[in-house]
Amino acid sequence: MVFKLINTRTQKKEILYTCKIVIVGGASVGKTCLFNRFCFNSFNFDSSMTIGLNFHSVNLPIHKIDAVESSGLIINSIFDFGGQDRFKPLIPKFLRGAQGALLVFDLTNPISFEQLDFWYDQLLEHTEGSKIPKILVGSKSDLLDSSPIDKIIQEEVIKNFVKEKELNEYFKTSALKNCNVLEVFKELNNMMLRQINTSYVVS
Repeated sequence: MVFKLINTRTQKKEILYTCKIVIVGGASVGKTCLFNRFCFNSFNFDSSMTIGLNFHSVNLPIHKIDAVESSGLIINSIFDFGGQDRFKPLIPKFLRGAQGALLVFDLTNPISFEQLDFWYDQLLEHTEGSKIPKILVGSKSDLLDSSPIDKIIQEEVIKNFVKEKELNEYFKTSALKNCNVLEVFKELNNMMLRQINTSYVVS
């Protein structure tokens, strides 16, 4: 699932693993903002819809469970896919080879939550979907206090979806406030590392 690289070094630290992570969900749910916050620690209020695909690689330090200092790197190759209908024919190529996935919806947009069924089915069809770690991400948590109650996805509905789809975890995030963004990616990385029975964890 996660491919080991041998004798590759970056900044004097050995690259021990590399993985492909895909970010999926409907249009305008905050996928690109999540991507930009994690990859570049930036947020753009005028972020436009992703045209096709965003891609970036991020190195995360890892260490053995019984050690304190990081002893190597895991490289995240992160793919952020545009959620518009016109890009759907590209989905199989985009998802192929993914080893971890973030399913993203807007906490204040019921339609975006309904679209998760489609993206979940795509993961099952075009990846080892029943095996790869999948985290549900509720974005734009900073808007919850200012949104009408009938637009907010209720916690019970979210919990039922996680249980029904057997997802690994659920996080509320805010790319604007940089809330839980790093935690989501760290947790996904640790899930992938556990899946291959390695003794490494993200530092």
